Amino acid sequence: MALIVEEKYVELARLLGLGRERGYVLVDEILEVLPEEVATLPEELDEIFLRFSENDIEIIDSPEKLAALEEEPASERPGPVEVVPGPSAVDPAMLEKTNDPVRMYLREMGTVKLLDRNGEVSIAKRIESGEADVFCALASSPRVLELFLRANEIARRDRRMARDILAGLNSEMDERGQTRLAEAIRVFGRIHKLDQEWNLIKERLRKCKRGTRRAEELAAEVDQMSGDISVQVRSTDFTTATRNRLVRFLNEVERQFSIPVQTIRKDERKLKTERNAERRTYYEERIKRYRDELKVIEDRFGVPYEELKRVVGEVRQGEQETDSAKQQLIVANLRLVVSIAKKYTNRGLQFLDLIQEGNIGLMKAVDKFEYRRGYKFSTYATWWIRQAITRAIADQARTIRIPVHMIETINKLTRTQRQLVQELGREATAEEVAQKMEIPVAKVRKIMKIAQEPISLETPIGEEEDSHLGDFVEDHSAVSPIDAVIAASLKSQADQVLRSLTPREAEVLRRRFGIGDGTEHTLEEVGKAFNVTRERIRQIESKALRKLRHPNRARLLKPYLDMIG
Repeated sequence: MALIVEEKYVELARLLGLGRERGYVLVDEILEVLPEEVATLPEELDEIFLRFSENDIEIIDSPEKLAALEEEPASERPGPVEVVPGPSAVDPAMLEKTNDPVRMYLREMGTVKLLDRNGEVSIAKRIESGEADVFCALASSPRVLELFLRANEIARRDRRMARDILAGLNSEMDERGQTRLAEAIRVFGRIHKLDQEWNLIKERLRKCKRGTRRAEELAAEVDQMSGDISVQVRSTDFTTATRNRLVRFLNEVERQFSIPVQTIRKDERKLKTERNAERRTYYEERIKRYRDELKVIEDRFGVPYEELKRVVGEVRQGEQETDSAKQQLIVANLRLVVSIAKKYTNRGLQFLDLIQEGNIGLMKAVDKFEYRRGYKFSTYATWWIRQAITRAIADQARTIRIPVHMIETINKLTRTQRQLVQELGREATAEEVAQKMEIPVAKVRKIMKIAQEPISLETPIGEEEDSHLGDFVEDHSAVSPIDAVIAASLKSQADQVLRSLTPREAEVLRRRFGIGDGTEHTLEEVGKAFNVTRERIRQIESKALRKLRHPNRARLLKPYLDMIG
């Protein structure tokens, strides 16, 4: 890949050499040596940025970063301190070139260094340590632990706010919930025991002289104990949703404690400086009242405030450490998402949408990654990223959603059709495809029908694109011009023939056959309109029809029999 990129853009070879000397290059310098059209090709930019990263050359995209780098001591710089003179401010013309969101994203992404195996392990250990801190904090306080586990069991079956769930903690749980609660308490008990042993070993290691054999043995024990705690943590039923509930519940419990606690502290400060006896009595009574209220809350939750405060602080610190490490691992692997997303372009989703879905898969991979298994994170994450992208294409690319299993069948059918075209030199029939796939012909036709892509009626037609597909679709509800002319002519001739009858005969025929308004009436209905019997109407109708059968009148209507028949 390096040779291809450098052969395409000869100036990049010079820039790579310059970057190796000083340890960095400016984004402006890269873009200056590239043709204008390359800025719109994310694949090309990705390969170029990756080439610089492979050579441990930092890509700097802002004057502030360059200034900070120039202020570093010479010993800390990645290369010699000589810097090629350049503009101190961002070129306005360059800002116009960065309007493309893909290019802006790749520019920012290219400034992040790639991680090696040791870097991945280091970050994974930080994630593991943060998670262990959260679980050990919970395990160190059985009362806080049981409070949360009870609330969590209620939340499993009842989607209510944390405040409402905490109000009903004393409600009875079903047998399954009781079993899960007891098992979770046992697991956290083991975590607490391991945590105590872990802290003892770390204390011994701290007191031991570094570099000795005993120190190495203790360090190995610390690592082993950390792994044991991690195994216990993984064995718990703590999903991401459960961890989020933990933070919400602890925040809500602390909030209910906070009002009396803050009021007591504020009044105690005022009491120290207050000289008025009446005001002092007021503050003393209010402090006593809020202390009683605090005691009621502690009894209700079964947790002293100081213990809860300690656990909440440790949980937040562990969560912060975990989130920070996960964020670092995600950002360092964004280029992996782009490289995979490039292979799925032109399948119904925009390139940025593919990147977004791939990033979601990357975040799931970070949550699931276990560095102790020995494989690189990129190997593991690739499968999650591909799965997220392919599922998004299956769910979102088509106007009419097709199930994932049917998408796979359609892809298999497409591959078979392509193979048969190469073998036969023509398009294969449904029977030939069915024989090749060893499935019924009816199923092949069904799959081919499902695979058809919907097309917009506004699709332009012709070279000038002055008409649309919808203009050529037949409207079965519309009357054709020929039928309209025939209907108008027939109405004119019928009116002329009816005028040759008496007014009463003409009106009876109009009502009986729905001439004019299209509604046919019965003999009784017509008789009521003329205030005569139905028999009299029948006689008038028969007489009028006999008159119409006369050749002079019939010849006017006879040509229309074949047209409307």
